[in-house]
Amino acid sequence: MLGTVFNMIPSGENWKTQIRKGYIELCVLLLIRAHTRIYGFDLIEKLSVSELAVKEGTLYPLLSRMTTDGLLSANWEMEAVKGHPRKFYSLTRAGNRALDEMVGEFERMVRTFERLAQAEKGTK
Repeated sequence: MLGTVFNMIPSGENWKTQIRKGYIELCVLLLIRAHTRIYGFDLIEKLSVSELAVKEGTLYPLLSRMTTDGLLSANWEMEAVKGHPRKFYSLTRAGNRALDEMVGEFERMVRTFERLAQAEKGTK
């Protein structure tokens, strides 16, 4: 029902797209920090398991941009088991600082939303 009503809002899809972009970036940085270093396809799998499906055409440009912005370092490595090179990503100092700021802002936004939602419930 919510999806049907939400799609009736003219800017609904744009709003979802914008929220999702920032959320994906936050989740990607969190996963990279949690695993210290990780390659792109592994990120796609871990995001999918977490019910956040991301396509290669979305993830790889994001990783490239974050690398260019200095948030990530990228290194080609050979995996002994697989035998072919993979690009592994890890957070830089700047990436760790940016992630800390993003997590803090996200937590503030969630608290604000929860207060507003609770206040709205109290008026019904």
